[in-house]
Amino acid sequence: MKIAMCKTFRALILIFFYFAIVCTAMEGSPLVPAMPVLPINEVRPGMKGEVRTVVKGIEVISFPAEVLSVVPQSGHPKQLILIRTSGPLVERIGGIAAGMSGSPFFINGKLVGAIGYGWEFSDHRLGLVTPIEEMASVLDWPEVVPPFSPPLPPQQKRLPEESISEVGTKMAPLVTSGISARGARLIGDSLNLDAISLPSTSEGGLPVEYKASLKPGDSVGALLAWGDITVGATGTLTAVGKDGRFVAFAHPFLNRGSVAYPLSRSWVHEVIPSVRSPFKLGTPISIVGMITQDRPQGIGGRLGSFPPAVEVSLRFRDQDTGAEVAKRFQMVYDPFLISEVTPGAVMGLLDDLWGRLGEGTIQFTFTVEGGGFPGRFSMRNVFFSDKDTAQTLAKEIKSLVSIFALNRFQEVRPLGFHLDVEVTRLPKILYIENLEVEKRSVKPGDEIPIKVTLRPYRGEAQVRNFSLRVPEGTSGRCEVVVRGGGIAEPEQRSLYEGWRSISSMAQLLKELEAKESNDQIIIELLRYEGTGRGVDSEIEEEPELVSEMKEKRMKEGSLRVFRSSYYVEGLLRKVVTVENEE
Repeated sequence: MKIAMCKTFRALILIFFYFAIVCTAMEGSPLVPAMPVLPINEVRPGMKGEVRTVVKGIEVISFPAEVLSVVPQSGHPKQLILIRTSGPLVERIGGIAAGMSGSPFFINGKLVGAIGYGWEFSDHRLGLVTPIEEMASVLDWPEVVPPFSPPLPPQQKRLPEESISEVGTKMAPLVTSGISARGARLIGDSLNLDAISLPSTSEGGLPVEYKASLKPGDSVGALLAWGDITVGATGTLTAVGKDGRFVAFAHPFLNRGSVAYPLSRSWVHEVIPSVRSPFKLGTPISIVGMITQDRPQGIGGRLGSFPPAVEVSLRFRDQDTGAEVAKRFQMVYDPFLISEVTPGAVMGLLDDLWGRLGEGTIQFTFTVEGGGFPGRFSMRNVFFSDKDTAQTLAKEIKSLVSIFALNRFQEVRPLGFHLDVEVTRLPKILYIENLEVEKRSVKPGDEIPIKVTLRPYRGEAQVRNFSLRVPEGTSGRCEVVVRGGGIAEPEQRSLYEGWRSISSMAQLLKELEAKESNDQIIIELLRYEGTGRGVDSEIEEEPELVSEMKEKRMKEGSLRVFRSSYYVEGLLRKVVTVENEE
């Protein structure tokens, strides 16, 4: 069987990988929490206080905690505070839970910091608090936002790079809804995070609170995707400044530095006890701001500001049942994250909509559009897998999304990806069964009549008539070849060997259009080399790109391409002799 991504396509991904995102920046300034603060140098073992968080709905409650020790660190955070929580609530929920990251810890009404870390398979009453001074420092970094957000003053300062101390376990796993568990795992694995999959909780997107008012202890979330699906992490808000800036989580989300992610208000359904680690079952209910910093000490950003997004839509049709569904969601505008999130999201949606895993045939059209992009660009293909069709499609989507999101020529903003997918569990395969060439001796300019026998899977064989033209100047032994698209496809030798390069977006699109698809029947006349392989020409001083070679050969008649609605399998060849009149 043909594989989903051939060598030519992999090479294009490498060639177009580099991407420069133009951005504007604003110099950071210290966060001033709207409440008294207890400095870390005044914290002593034995001090008692309270932790504020949400364990049900949106109501902030508190439970007691005691300082056990101040733990020095070699990286960031530089110090952590070891606490022991207690009380009936802690006993009921099983201790500190994932999703409590960012829950503020107060002593005598003064903010000390927030819970950031715990341990799996341990005493879950114990946890580590990141000091508020450390958390507030994340907002000292310059903010970087995509250029179609409101303009900001130019960047003025640069801070030293930070390292993260791996102490305990971060308390915010990735939570998804609306996609299958294995789609969630694929996203989690690509981001090196544990992933939890929930049933779909919302459709059509999240409402926006333009003037949201949040307080320490409120349940919040960091979103990577939202709409008919959600991908993100639930945590807790630690502090809000008078200027609307906030800090939360008390540990990194993805640790990607300056970012532009939505901050959501979250609803906590329940705290789920677990021997490994209890966790909050929470879902986003509205978008309230923008996360601009994702650092070792926590996340931070601004309430009332909102990031741009990438739109993804999926139109699904099941040929077997007649079902037709449309799904739509948005993703963060981060070119390097788009290709990590989209494949799992698409595979997870397909699993959910199809209601099954396994063999089948997929016909799909992939369309990309956006600002600064020369119109809409579409590609069509067909895949069959005898094991896992959705996984095959996910690999193809990752390749396509990577090419456009990471192209080195221009930034496409706003950016949108649209998929039209039609599925059937039947093997819609068309086999090339026989090739007949009546004229084995021909002259330049002659038409060569060709008969090809094609058989659909377990169907009646059918004979189709085609023809090729012998180009002028051709002589000697040649091969008539009929094959399925993608089988023995010409490689971009001029790129691999360093003779040519892709130098514009228009050229990139032209090469993508020239790529064969699995539903094509390719008929061609090749020079015979006596090795069982045919080549169309000798190596020239400046070898052609595949698009140039394909255009020339179709014009002269030595290459014909026909499209079907099947996954085409097979390759056959016959030798003919071209007699030169001289």
